[in-house]
Amino acid sequence: MLWTLLNTLLFLGAGSAVAYLVLFAAAARWGGGPNRSPRPSSWPRLAVYIPAYKEDAVIVDTARRAADHDYPGAFEVVVIADSLRPDTMAALDELLITVVPIDVEESTKGTALNRGLDATPPDKYDAAVVLDADNVMAPGFLGQVARSVADGTRVVQGRRVAKNHDTALARLDGASEAINNQIFRCGHRALGLSAALIGSGMALEMGLFRRLMGAIDTPDGFDKDLELRLLRAGTRIEYAPDAVVYDEKVRADAVFVDQRRRWIGAQARYLRRHFAEGLRALVRGGPLDYVDKVAQMLLPPRALLLAMLPALAVANAAAGSIGWAGAWAGGAALLAAGLVAAVPADRGDLSVAALLSALPHGVWLGLRALLRSREGLAPNTSTPHHASQASPSSS
Repeated sequence: MLWTLLNTLLFLGAGSAVAYLVLFAAAARWGGGPNRSPRPSSWPRLAVYIPAYKEDAVIVDTARRAADHDYPGAFEVVVIADSLRPDTMAALDELLITVVPIDVEESTKGTALNRGLDATPPDKYDAAVVLDADNVMAPGFLGQVARSVADGTRVVQGRRVAKNHDTALARLDGASEAINNQIFRCGHRALGLSAALIGSGMALEMGLFRRLMGAIDTPDGFDKDLELRLLRAGTRIEYAPDAVVYDEKVRADAVFVDQRRRWIGAQARYLRRHFAEGLRALVRGGPLDYVDKVAQMLLPPRALLLAMLPALAVANAAAGSIGWAGAWAGGAALLAAGLVAAVPADRGDLSVAALLSALPHGVWLGLRALLRSREGLAPNTSTPHHASQASPSSS
């Protein structure tokens, strides 16, 4: 009796998560593409903000490429320089960009962006674009997000794509991001819901961005805070898959675990803050996008699902519960099919066989990150980046 009850409760929770992921994966695959905004008669003026905390290895190359980006309208690259070496600062000063040096006790991306906004005249630009220090904009990126802005979109998330495939872990990390793009961005827009923000490769109406960033003061997960504020206010987040920005993927196990444990910890903290309000919004007919985002934060990490479902199938088979063993095996097969379907059709560089071979190690690292997710966040925590000669992958 207890075994049946345990199986039932676990299956309801895990089954709901699998159904959610499979639904949006299917919508992304077969729900039709996004609407393309027309070429504007007047191009929006853009400020491109790049926070850089101890990013000496990559920031000069990133800033140079950003300054050379081909955009038909006016734009300015603003590097917010925190704890960079003197030689890095000297190299940045030679570029046609604006450098905003900052010196703060505890560096966060939110603080850096607010300092960058403070250094920008209020009415000089129509929209803000946010990049990470390792990001490289693909040709036409600014033009694509600007089309959405000119068409009336207040917030648009571009498509982040891995720029390095030099290790099995980097390839797995890149595939994970590609699947997230399909499920939480493309699939959501196909069903009329907002796309998820990532924290870089995004553009926001300048006035809206200033107002919301002024209220954000968090040591991590500023993009989650920003996203929840937008959705709670009923602001739709668009997705522009043709606006590609290349992003460095992690190579080392320790970096992967630390990055994921920070993400899981931030998600848990925001879930605690918003769960009750999300329930009230559900009961009172509040913004559906906000309700969906709170529900999304209830999803267990995919690493946990990928480990738990087959394990429970085996455990039930060993215990003689053949019916439950079949149910868990079916759930595992459905999840696997959904994740394979969520690999974008235009990403021929993502070999399913290669990803499957790296998956067990990735699941193990994900479980380690989950176990460490309650650890406190150290000040000035960020993911280290490296100078890379690898060519960006195809979009």
